[in-house]
Amino acid sequence: MGWMDQVPLWDHHCHALLKETERANLEALARCLTEAPGSYPLTDVKNSVVYREALAVAAQEMGIRPVEEELVPALEAVDYAAYCRNLFRTAGYRRLYVDTGYAPADSWSLAEMESILGLPIHAVLRLETVAEQLLGTTDRFDEWIGQFKATIAQARQAGYRGAKSIIAYRSGLDVKPVTAKTAEDRYAAMRRAGQSRLQDRDLLNYLLYQATPLLMAQNLPLQFHTGYGDPDTDLLKGNPLMLRAYLETFVPEGHQVVLLHTYPYQREAGYLTSVYPGVFADVSLAIPLAASGTRRILHELLELAPLSRVLFASDSHSRPESYYLGARAFKEAMNQFLDEAVSRHRVLPSVAEDWALMAGFRNTERLYGV
Repeated sequence: MGWMDQVPLWDHHCHALLKETERANLEALARCLTEAPGSYPLTDVKNSVVYREALAVAAQEMGIRPVEEELVPALEAVDYAAYCRNLFRTAGYRRLYVDTGYAPADSWSLAEMESILGLPIHAVLRLETVAEQLLGTTDRFDEWIGQFKATIAQARQAGYRGAKSIIAYRSGLDVKPVTAKTAEDRYAAMRRAGQSRLQDRDLLNYLLYQATPLLMAQNLPLQFHTGYGDPDTDLLKGNPLMLRAYLETFVPEGHQVVLLHTYPYQREAGYLTSVYPGVFADVSLAIPLAASGTRRILHELLELAPLSRVLFASDSHSRPESYYLGARAFKEAMNQFLDEAVSRHRVLPSVAEDWALMAGFRNTERLYGV
């Protein structure tokens, strides 16, 4: 049974799309389907299952063969806005929550995306980006922190529906409280060195612990990058189990945390959702990039994770084919899971139907609101 087939999808974590000027750029398509650095051979990227799946998606939409020599001229001639809109609607997307901390060069603005796709789009605020943007405004630590906190405190009023931290691939998820004096000393050292990229562990930890109560006061969830991701990620430091002390400090007070991506720590993420009341998780990015492992990855998260704590996200950017693949893979894996829940574990079909709605959009609706 196709439990997810008609379920609308609210993508709670994604990024901007490239403009129509890049519509026939198959290198851009390949690069958005890998987390490898630009120095990684393009030939190898194109020998991945997910890239070939993406070509097949584009070819099916335009009625041609999934080969590059036919796709390039077809994409050059296509009405790209309509092409994107059709792929999103066919995949089941009905609402997007976009991380504003990263947007590819030559991408549409959120307002342009909303108009082109015909979907409501909400913004998610990246903490470290805010702090870095304020670095050039003052040499004084107290003024910088004051401006940072004022910005975070006004996030909901400014239209944001959530926040995100990338501390995992700056200094790691083993976060802890830091004194203001230590943070001030680290800030002074950073300014003396002329650095504009926040990567000092103490400073990043201080910012996180300052921001969290402000987000809680606005009932804004905080997304954490965990596991698989950008080339500068130290995967060992991205294990969400390292967040335990942070979770035990803030979750009992009502803080809501979302573990993004999680692969290869999807089981650990599932465990955390099963014991902490404010923790949610997804398997975005690995779905769809780890194409042959989609079913296993989602099912491992769901070994312990309640269906009321699992969210759909694609973490897609740049190309609509990536969004389409993320939605299709998630629905297929969920359908298989729910089939097995009913046939093997005696779950009532009516419960499976509710779980499909939860995973597709209801959990996101409850967590972020509309």
